[in-house]
Amino acid sequence: MKRIVLDPGHGGADPGAVGNGLLEKQVTWMLANKVKEKLKRMKAEVIIVQPSCGNPRSTKDDELYLPPRDANRLGADFYLSIHVNAGGGTGFESFVHQNSQGKDTDKLRNVLHRQVMAYLAKYGIVDRGKKYANFAVLRLTNMPAVLIECLFIDNAKDAVLLKDQSFIDGLANEIAYGLIVALGLQRG
Repeated sequence: MKRIVLDPGHGGADPGAVGNGLLEKQVTWMLANKVKEKLKRMKAEVIIVQPSCGNPRSTKDDELYLPPRDANRLGADFYLSIHVNAGGGTGFESFVHQNSQGKDTDKLRNVLHRQVMAYLAKYGIVDRGKKYANFAVLRLTNMPAVLIECLFIDNAKDAVLLKDQSFIDGLANEIAYGLIVALGLQRG
């Protein structure tokens, strides 16, 4: 049985990106829980790691460094950090650590990215690409780790979608299905 850790980016005292009446920490929490729900019939243990669950005043550093530590302690097989972007752009992008190029982590990310983009393309969402970065959550994990940035909270068009429960449910479904395909999960 695969152990999957979902890290809804930000929480506690760290709201993450803010825009158009949305807080990143709320959107990512909702997405992570919907992904977990959609995977409940699979032979997988899905664990959400969120420091603010145990400490409502968790700091930005807590939210950055504790989830990878928890995933390592739990012996996770896969780590997915879910985020919403900001900064004046639009679209979806995914990241793996810069040392993962051409390795299993990169291949798993490619499957997940392709599945999510197939859904987002129906909404005219821009594919910002599959990228490499030295983000702490990717660098500090001992298992394949992917970080996804799901639209831009400060883009009015993207924010309309992020407020739409039907869209969020569909996005969570495609993230879950991408994990099923990438990890070869079977029904339980």
